[in-house]
Amino acid sequence: MKKLHLALLAALAFCALACKDDEEPVDPVTASLVETLNEHLVPLSTEPTLWTNEELRFLDAVSDHSIVGLGEATHGSAEFFKAKHRILKYLVENHGFKIFAIEADFGESILINEAVLNGDKNRIESLMKEKMHFWTWRTNEVRDLLYWMCDYNVGKAEGEKVQYWGVDCQFNTYHPDMVKKHIQDASVSFTSFANAILSEASAESNSRFSNYSKETFDTYIEKLNALKDSLTKYKVDIVAVGSEKQYQLTLQLVEEIREVSEVMYYSGKTNGTKNYRDEYMAKNTAWLHNYFDGAKIVLWAHNFHVSDYLSAGSMGHHLKVDFPDDYTALGFLFSKGFFTAVTQSGDQFQGLNRQSLNDDPTLGSLNDVMYRAKADVFTVDISDLQSNDAWSQAFLGGIKYFQMGALYNNRPADYYAPFNARYFDRLIYFEETTASVPVQ
Repeated sequence: MKKLHLALLAALAFCALACKDDEEPVDPVTASLVETLNEHLVPLSTEPTLWTNEELRFLDAVSDHSIVGLGEATHGSAEFFKAKHRILKYLVENHGFKIFAIEADFGESILINEAVLNGDKNRIESLMKEKMHFWTWRTNEVRDLLYWMCDYNVGKAEGEKVQYWGVDCQFNTYHPDMVKKHIQDASVSFTSFANAILSEASAESNSRFSNYSKETFDTYIEKLNALKDSLTKYKVDIVAVGSEKQYQLTLQLVEEIREVSEVMYYSGKTNGTKNYRDEYMAKNTAWLHNYFDGAKIVLWAHNFHVSDYLSAGSMGHHLKVDFPDDYTALGFLFSKGFFTAVTQSGDQFQGLNRQSLNDDPTLGSLNDVMYRAKADVFTVDISDLQSNDAWSQAFLGGIKYFQMGALYNNRPADYYAPFNARYFDRLIYFEETTASVPVQ
């Protein structure tokens, strides 16, 4: 009886270590997870913009990778955006990263990148308001990142400048007209054919190819492929009036048109058998890597997209396959606070709003364990946790974590899903977040 009493006291004492001052004791398993987490986490300052180079030394271990994916558990958390801005700055200044790629439209990024390369801060806000498709990036936080990129590029040689590129493929707003201009400048013999298929791409993209049968759509894709064949056949003529880089960009723009078209047409038609969007975002990232002669890339997207999610065919999974030793992913988590998202009620959407997450995270979840850690903001290497038996079992058992996209229905339980240790190489955690601020 005495031994049992002592064991109970020891367990309660152990559990107390896993609790903050105002929390109830937790079960021994959770306490063990928290204890190991506390041993391996690297505390960070609560304000990401103030992270020092010394705090960011953990990034040195990932800097030899060509592509560093940075996720986010919501599309509207200011701290995630500020953290990724600070990480980009560190990797650019200390490890030679030159390309910033984001889950944004390829065509719009070309227009914004022109201002970034020229260091033209005065154009940034208007370009964001007029050219960006997603509200997610039309924020003060992204604007500040673009301002920094502009400032960094002032006085730099072309090869030393940092660039802004989108890898997403959901719109054909700008791509067809960009290709038309490049072809018109070259005065090639197939201009009429090119204009016809590019006009078709523009018009039908507006209706998401809703009137096309499979046969009609396949014929349309064949014409896009024929356009690429013509560009290849007349490469010498096109390069002669432009440059090799311009020619490669024109080919990629046609590829973007095809990607967007397939994402639009096949959305909801394939019963989830193929994730076109993520596969193409990975291809577009790889294209940037090759186009810029192996330049290092910081890749910004949602946690799902950057993760190595095999069964869902995520962008990160494709990149892990294509760059097995050169791709690494950092996931971002939080437990409470505010974020920006579109309010969803059933199948109704009620506008962009400042959302809140007030309740403690679900007991036993990954967010719950991290909420009990000794630091409010920290980073931890997944491999350090996996080396512990309790954590290894938690991962194998599908410990759940919270994340959401652009929509929120005010039912937090709907956004918990099993966590797989292969998803990310490292996590960055904030106990509380604030909402991103839309550019006014």
